[in-house]
Amino acid sequence: MLKEKVLLVEDARDMQMIVMATIGNDCALTCTGSLDEARNALQEEVFSLILLDVGLPDGSGFDFCLALRAQGKFKAVPIIFLTGEDGITQRVRGFDYGADDYIVKPFEPNEFKARVFSKLKRKTEAAEQSSFSSGKFSVDWSTQKATKINKDGSKAELALTPIEFKLLVQFLRNENKIFSREELLVAVWGSAVHVSGHTVDTHISSLRKKVGEYSVFFKAVVKKGYRYSTTEA
Repeated sequence: MLKEKVLLVEDARDMQMIVMATIGNDCALTCTGSLDEARNALQEEVFSLILLDVGLPDGSGFDFCLALRAQGKFKAVPIIFLTGEDGITQRVRGFDYGADDYIVKPFEPNEFKARVFSKLKRKTEAAEQSSFSSGKFSVDWSTQKATKINKDGSKAELALTPIEFKLLVQFLRNENKIFSREELLVAVWGSAVHVSGHTVDTHISSLRKKVGEYSVFFKAVVKKGYRYSTTEA
């Protein structure tokens, strides 16, 4: 059985060795020490997951993540920040820029391994069901793109951020289910990020604006959270 290919972008040699010792027997790990080396590696091979430091010799991991997400072929590749920057602002920024997880160094090896392979498993499951439709929306996991059917029958691609895309998928797959803000935070941002429910409100407000005439499908339920429903709109 072929091992999943994982790219580590980390300039500290000791951290490279720790990651290698933790997951090196279970995946094909490639270590790079700069963004330039990472770009070259991504041109030469197809990776199933990227582990990315924030502070690198030739630039910011945040900006690199954002640039990757802007390219179609990297939109569905899981990206996990692996960094010593543990402030809540940095964590939120990481997820807003398209990260799938945010792990702070130093980490506990077994937890780190579990979180890495959880993302690899989800990527495999998503690839098996790469696209689906619900109501007036269609979603393609492989390209991280969503489209809507306009009232005149034409289709329009939605210009969603990574967080908005994940929120839309969460709602479309669970029509009529009421999600609390806490449940949406865990499902979309992950349990490792502790931010206020206001963050959910802000992103859902933005999502509503972008879906236009279908904003009524995304309902606020008093004292409970949010629900996606097309039956009462």
